[in-house]
Amino acid sequence: MEKEIMELLRLERIREPLSPSKRVKDFQVTIQRTKNGEEIELAGFLLARKPPYAPNDAAYYLLSPLTPSELASLSKDDFRSYLVIRMTEMTEVRGNVRPGSHVRVKGVMDAYPWGNLRTVHTLLIEGREYPEYWKDYQEFALSRREVINLFERTVYMPDEMRMALIYSLYGVPYVLGMEQSRNWGEGFDFTVYKYRENLGLLALWKALKYLYDSLPWEVRVTKKTMLEIEDPFLGIDFRVRNPNGTDMKYYTPLKKISMNKLPKWVKDQITNKKAIGLLPENKEPNPTDLLARISETPFVLTPWEEKPYFEKNREFQQLMPNLLVTVFLQREQHMAMNTKDLEPFRKEFLKWIEYGRQEYPDMFNPLSSSPKGLFHINLRYLLDVRVFGAATRFSGKVTKKTIGDIRQIKEAILNDWAVVVKDHPEILMELRKDYERYVPRDVRAQRALQVFYDLSSTSITGDVDKEEFLNELLQQGFNQKDALELIERFISSGYVYEPFPGKLRLIR
Repeated sequence: MEKEIMELLRLERIREPLSPSKRVKDFQVTIQRTKNGEEIELAGFLLARKPPYAPNDAAYYLLSPLTPSELASLSKDDFRSYLVIRMTEMTEVRGNVRPGSHVRVKGVMDAYPWGNLRTVHTLLIEGREYPEYWKDYQEFALSRREVINLFERTVYMPDEMRMALIYSLYGVPYVLGMEQSRNWGEGFDFTVYKYRENLGLLALWKALKYLYDSLPWEVRVTKKTMLEIEDPFLGIDFRVRNPNGTDMKYYTPLKKISMNKLPKWVKDQITNKKAIGLLPENKEPNPTDLLARISETPFVLTPWEEKPYFEKNREFQQLMPNLLVTVFLQREQHMAMNTKDLEPFRKEFLKWIEYGRQEYPDMFNPLSSSPKGLFHINLRYLLDVRVFGAATRFSGKVTKKTIGDIRQIKEAILNDWAVVVKDHPEILMELRKDYERYVPRDVRAQRALQVFYDLSSTSITGDVDKEEFLNELLQQGFNQKDALELIERFISSGYVYEPFPGKLRLIR
């Protein structure tokens, strides 16, 4: 009896996959239930190829309920469903309508003079964004717990690394009013470096490649920009472009050699955050490396950590469409964030800076103050805000737990890089020389300037209220007289200036 109960509980936990066959069936049922002369409204992908025996009185095309890649993957015996679209000069065309586009069609149903196809006299055809397709199936979205469980059963790696991987899949919302955003897109760089002869990187690459291979062509970064599709029943072929014009595309190296260096054809997309990079880096970690410095989560895979691996999981592959529904639904709900949403995270970021200085006093200041350093505060804050945005998309709201989880990720990254820098004193020496160019020699002045730099780097505009700076210095143990003297000294020495009364700005 207990065995049967456990089996029922197991079945209860299984989420229904959003399969192509279900979408074809739903599409066909809608067509069959609509009588000739009745209005119909359907969404699908436009195949700009004339169907067999099309009359010459108008332009005729086909509408498919499946994405181009799903249509191309069907076997000869798989059921297909199409709706013939009849367009004339009276048809209203809105938005971007081209072969492969996701479109909404509205018109009047009619018969078609061949086979069991039906046609719609199209009154309106409207181009839709690719994410709209997945959002139409919101009942198939996964919960946060289901997403975590799915990855825990498939990809085995340190918890902080796995959560960062999950966050990366959701992309990054725009931050309204953040002047330091660098015009980056929604992309996210999940980067992992090897350390010494760490064979775990190869296992990680295989895991990321398994994830990448489970994704449809439309959300992959690939050189292939067009698909050729043959339909054995209709006896025609189609050529369609990728309908996904968003930054929500994923890249991981497909060959081992690409782990050594980003290929030229994809480099701009990754560095400009126009794609989501799942990047195992087969080279020794260097805190001055450009990719490490602009990566949201630059992990180091150390030999003493558990070697990542994955298990081929049929459920993982079946639920990939459900995961995309989840990602695109959350993206719609969190397309942008207001700067006021960042205040709790800003406070935690400032605490993390203090943690770094206390735990690694010799290392952290050069790494965080030098513009060449991995933890350069201004740049790292922008990147951490992006992690916060991706995590907010995943969790659905700003929570203390989300902020705490990000703190754990950041500490794991910091601790690993501390080991790397310790083993490479020449890198630290170079950064320290650079760091000393930006700070005064007086220890108290150094500390005060660090406080200002922290406040400035996490400010939306880069400006700091003079009163806020003074209060922070007092909290750090300075007396009021010394604090006021230091502020005036920084202004007169050219470290900061006063663009407006009561406002201070760093001279970089």
